[in-house]
Amino acid sequence: MKKVIFTTFIIVVLAACKAVILAVPAQSDVDRVKDKYPNYTLAELQKGKKLYELKCQACHGLKNPRKESEEEWREIVPEMVQKAKKKKGIIVSAEEEEAILKYVITMSSAPKISKESNK
Repeated sequence: MKKVIFTTFIIVVLAACKAVILAVPAQSDVDRVKDKYPNYTLAELQKGKKLYELKCQACHGLKNPRKESEEEWREIVPEMVQKAKKKKGIIVSAEEEEAILKYVITMSSAPKISKESNK
């Protein structure tokens, strides 16, 4: 009974916080965008994810990259970088912005993980 109550509590808290659990970047993600980013590495993708979590979460909750298209991310990221600087004094360098943008674009095209594939 305690386990059910605890699990329910965690689910409610996560839902209330609109917490997003981001997929762990994998080599298959890098391979999927090799035509777009020919020299992109898994380490760069992972760096982009860390920057996304660090810089973007400083102002608001994280958004699942799959929720937006590449075109939308190309508009959103530069706009948010400017807002972060103006409203919160958070500086995102051009290199960091590019890393974040490559991360969200790469992960926006990631296939959804089905419950069946987790078995």
